[in-house]
Amino acid sequence: MHKSSAVANSEARPWLHRFATYVSVVGHPLITSVLFAGFVSFRMLGSRTAGWVVLLLMAGVMGPIALWNQVQVRRGRYSNFDVSKRQHRHSFYPRLLGLLCLATALLSFTDTAQRLQAGMAISTAMLGICYLLNFWLKVSLHAAMSFFLGGVLCLLHPLSGVVALSLAILVAWSRLVLGRHTLPELAVGGAVGCAAAVVVYVLLH
Repeated sequence: MHKSSAVANSEARPWLHRFATYVSVVGHPLITSVLFAGFVSFRMLGSRTAGWVVLLLMAGVMGPIALWNQVQVRRGRYSNFDVSKRQHRHSFYPRLLGLLCLATALLSFTDTAQRLQAGMAISTAMLGICYLLNFWLKVSLHAAMSFFLGGVLCLLHPLSGVVALSLAILVAWSRLVLGRHTLPELAVGGAVGCAAAVVVYVLLH
């Protein structure tokens, strides 16, 4: 769905557009990834260690990226917080990947579970693939992260995983309704996320 279609849809059914906006915001990768990391950490680690892991991700990765995106929007370099233009993502991905690599390396010096460290490494590799694909196609990070987290959650708690995958479909739908992505961009993002989840399953199950 292109932007013109999204605008027409929002004018015809404003309630649908608002609902899609709420879903897109709640399903933002910066939010879902922290919530998932917190869920996994508190299941696998002690409360104190899990708290440090969540703090590391929030202060060392998500916070700086959120601040970077917001500053670029205010300076007019990004069209919006989601970095919806493919060309703008060329400056976004290197910073995200650099911070994730640093956070993953720091985790190796703590007493966190090896499965958590491996999961971080695989998710970073998944985003690296999205970065490479971005030279040709604006892969949906909302879809990639949502389907990845839903797939991994199936390993820990199948019922919760099914719910998460259902929500991932809803998040992808919201991006389509808002005109932020086309079907191919969402399909590739979902496929990359599912493939990364399969890698986690094969290596860590």
